[in-house]
Amino acid sequence: MKPVCVVLLLAGLGSSLAFAVPGEAASRNAQAELLDLFSEFCLAAFPDDGAAGQYAAAKGFRTMPEQKLRPLLGDDQGTGWLYETAFGNYAVTIKQPPTHTCTISNQLAKVADIRESFGSTLSLWVGTRHMGSLGVFPPTEQEVSGKTAKVYQWALTRTDGSKETLTATVMPAPDGETEIRLVRSVPDQSGQ
Repeated sequence: MKPVCVVLLLAGLGSSLAFAVPGEAASRNAQAELLDLFSEFCLAAFPDDGAAGQYAAAKGFRTMPEQKLRPLLGDDQGTGWLYETAFGNYAVTIKQPPTHTCTISNQLAKVADIRESFGSTLSLWVGTRHMGSLGVFPPTEQEVSGKTAKVYQWALTRTDGSKETLTATVMPAPDGETEIRLVRSVPDQSGQ
């Protein structure tokens, strides 16, 4: 008997939540869960810190200890949570202005083309909400925490002229896994 993968589409963002199945399908589901979490938390709730906090409480996020939070935020103010699922342990942070940033990261055993899947998620989000235009930058490689990372970046120019940056960073992690960081950055627009 072949394993069956059941997929439930979320209205509005077009992302998928998939139930655990063995092998390669489980890896695809782990990546889908990461994209769903980013869509729900960083695209839908954030940048409203109150809505993000309510979402974190409703999903059962645990407050991130200060010794884990400081290396992620440096000297910047912000909040962090840890979230465990069948697909791994997520680090979720919100950095406070001047650049208001939402980041979700996880380590995955296998990663499909994150540029394509994250780009599709962003295009659906921008397109279904008639938010403006989404530009794509060529991929780059950067040193992140002493590792060479692939960095994929998109720029959103909203209809009101405000701008945001969305980034996917992919880098090697221990035990042959891959760490993925998805980031939404909203610069302080108050001076405009």
